[in-house]
Amino acid sequence: MTTVAASSALLPAAAHAADRYEVTLDSTARLGADGKARVAGTYTCEGFTGPVRLKVRVRTEVTRDLTPAETETVQGIYDWVGIPGTTQVPKTSTVHTTRERILDGTCDGSATAHPWGHGFSGVGTKDGTGTVTVAMTSVDPATAEVTPLADTTGEVTFA
Repeated sequence: MTTVAASSALLPAAAHAADRYEVTLDSTARLGADGKARVAGTYTCEGFTGPVRLKVRVRTEVTRDLTPAETETVQGIYDWVGIPGTTQVPKTSTVHTTRERILDGTCDGSATAHPWGHGFSGVGTKDGTGTVTVAMTSVDPATAEVTPLADTTGEVTFA
């Protein structure tokens, strides 16, 4: 299953009816032997020729039970800073992780779907999930003006 977003609302003012910009996101991020989660998809920029940038952001949240040693450590910190002994130590820990990368791409004006992908470290565990946002923009080299072309957001499963 693939998440697709065509952003006709974000097209540049000079765009023509035949112009089509979209970014896709694969719903599975492959975990490599090195522990990196490879997030991938495609981008299409029919009617546009030139360089593009893809900003890829991966967000995960992992909640786990604290070990007895961690619970004891947290209680020790509570005691040290003077938090009353009746305050209960949390039983779980939640870690939020965000990683972001900007990838360079090139559009040739055709309807060809160009692959993109990047391996992110420390973002996922087997069968875990995360949210990925991909935004494609063009940058005018003469003026440095950034034009949004397409974006997509979707859930991925780490496998």
